[in-house]
Amino acid sequence: MKYLPLLSKEDVVDEALKKKWESYPFDLALFHGWAHVPEEFVSYTVFNRVVWTEQEDGMPLLLKELAVVQASVLSHSSYEWGNHGAQMVRRGGSQEQVDALVAGETDSDLFNETEKLIITFTTEIVVDSKPTEATLTAMADLFTSKQIMQLTFAIGAYMLNSRAANLFGLELDDDKKYN
Repeated sequence: MKYLPLLSKEDVVDEALKKKWESYPFDLALFHGWAHVPEEFVSYTVFNRVVWTEQEDGMPLLLKELAVVQASVLSHSSYEWGNHGAQMVRRGGSQEQVDALVAGETDSDLFNETEKLIITFTTEIVVDSKPTEATLTAMADLFTSKQIMQLTFAIGAYMLNSRAANLFGLELDDDKKYN
């Protein structure tokens, strides 16, 4: 078996999941894989929504998108970097920045110093499971502990999302099949 199968909504027998899934304003290809685990599906989509809830004193959403794209690139998930690359552009980033991340050009002049720090922090979290002392100190100089934790949750969530997308063989633009 190369990939776990995707389920159709008709394949789902859990009525609570069907009702919840139908309430979403969009249908993601990833949902068709998550449908194998109804309780986790519902709980995790709630968590994902919290990750993307803008808070007055929270980590700016553009910086979360930057981190999520980098985490997805490092996780080899075109499905996730494609979706969140588009979101990053909608939130004020540029397609050139997304392309630079995908190409591994993280030191590009397209990124300012704060963005480069976010990229470094993300890379260290994904690759080494923790930031270096120097990186964490630099982050703490710019961001609150709350903001750093919000960013870490976003990175972790999209490491998981990327790995799940890879488990199902999802690629860039696969959501178009469902919307």
